Amino acid sequence: MFRFVYSVLFAVFVISFSFASEKIVFIDIQKVVVSSKAGISAQAELESQAKKFKEEIEKKQKAGESESQIRAFAEEKQKELMQKRQKIAEKFMKTLQKAVTEFAKNKGYKLILDKNSLLYGKPELDVTEDFLKYFDENYSSIK
Repeated sequence: MFRFVYSVLFAVFVISFSFASEKIVFIDIQKVVVSSKAGISAQAELESQAKKFKEEIEKKQKAGESESQIRAFAEEKQKELMQKRQKIAEKFMKTLQKAVTEFAKNKGYKLILDKNSLLYGKPELDVTEDFLKYFDENYSSIK
């Protein structure tokens, strides 16, 4: 019985040691999106475009255009804004994926997970702040 318990404990120790050496960490991607220089810049660009469209619609209202013309114009501008938002989001995510890959290679991480997909992770495995610093230094805007 003692040998069995000893064997099980030894196996658990070996398995846990092998996983510990794999360097698995996680990043809060949502925090990176809203806190990074590139994310803030992208959001500001979208807000600027939305404000511009709103001003154009208000000008048309003051000019006395018909409600149906204004509605059609507003729908067109809304579609344009949605397309721009989609384009910016795609560029941002491609840039983010590239940055995560580079960061992992530089740090020797074998696996990086998104914090929002985890049920639990030890706080010391959260490298969000390190990644955010890396991302801001290397990708201050989306190209």
